[in-house]
Amino acid sequence: MNRKKLVIPLLLLLLLFGSVAILNNKNLDKDSEELITPKLYDDLYIKSSWSIKNFPQQGKQFKGHEYAWGWSYVANSLMEMYKATGDEKYLGLLVPQIEYVFSQTDEKLKIESFTNSGLYLPAWSDGGYYTKGRFNYTYPVHTGMIIIPVLRFVNIVNEDNIMKYKESASKFLKESGRALAIHNQPGMWRDISQTEGFYYGHPYGEGVVSEANKIGVPNRIFAYLAACGLYDKLSGEGKYTNRIEKSLRYFKNSLVKYDKEHDSYYWSYWDNHNAQNWEDISHGELTTYGIYLLHEEAGFKVFSQKEMKKFKNIVFKIVDNQNPPRVRKYIHEKNDEQQIYYTPKENDYYFSALRWSFLGLYDEKVLDDLEPIYEGIYYKEGFSNNDLYSIALYLSTKKHLNN
Repeated sequence: MNRKKLVIPLLLLLLLFGSVAILNNKNLDKDSEELITPKLYDDLYIKSSWSIKNFPQQGKQFKGHEYAWGWSYVANSLMEMYKATGDEKYLGLLVPQIEYVFSQTDEKLKIESFTNSGLYLPAWSDGGYYTKGRFNYTYPVHTGMIIIPVLRFVNIVNEDNIMKYKESASKFLKESGRALAIHNQPGMWRDISQTEGFYYGHPYGEGVVSEANKIGVPNRIFAYLAACGLYDKLSGEGKYTNRIEKSLRYFKNSLVKYDKEHDSYYWSYWDNHNAQNWEDISHGELTTYGIYLLHEEAGFKVFSQKEMKKFKNIVFKIVDNQNPPRVRKYIHEKNDEQQIYYTPKENDYYFSALRWSFLGLYDEKVLDDLEPIYEGIYYKEGFSNNDLYSIALYLSTKKHLNN
């Protein structure tokens, strides 16, 4: 009798564990479309340090790099969620945040924007993060990254004629113009030819507003140019248009190299003097995203539609869908690399591949190739601002393709 009594509970336990295993297997069988949902985004957004619940109420004073590499990605994700769902709540979350960010410029806080310059500019200085505390600079890439989601907000408000945000949008456009103008000063631009040119960037301690006469890094400059292009479209001033077109032609004619095997482009961090110094896939995405925004949202057509599609082929090149999938570190193989593709543990840029999903606009196969990595983002422990942005990009791109 005792043995029979023991067998029954054991059988029940086995049935219970079996049921759990079956449920787990069913969950693992779900594809990214079932896993990556608006609910997932909302659940993760609430936990983000840049959610409306935590920012700006936490009262911490942030530096330019924190707004640029933290807040801007989450702000951009809200833009994508509005595009994905049409729900104005995502725009409403942004308004008080943008108002606060503009209240924290060097000008408003009386912070010297460049060391020993006596300038208090309407943008956000770095506070020494990139210069080990010795200098205080205002970087064009930071200004660009911060202003991009602001002007995308203004653009959406205008295009969708959302009256309740019109007044805020008008104010944000004016403040954006003031911030962008500080990097468009004499000595900060180089005409390479009659039809090509590029901005200088900012160094770690060399001069006040120059990069020791060096051409800027593509990812830094195109973040700034994307914001400038949106500003020209929205303001109608045309203040930056000529330089944007020259910059796009310089990149297209002088920096870009063609990968015949993958029918795609690749490029180095600087110019041809830095051969083999190909951009990593995180910074390469930022370069591509700036060009994409200029083409699709600001209306610049230096790159044709056919040429823009060569950028999407980079995704097929950097992702290797084995089991498990692996991802390149760089947009082109380096001579000294021991291997080409890497697992998540081997590659700090692994999940950066998902930030390329906006290129699904040109080919839905982009999302197909990224799907196994999206499944990985669902199951991994913890999440980052970039993950939140990637989820929103997936949802908005899916919505666009379905329409």
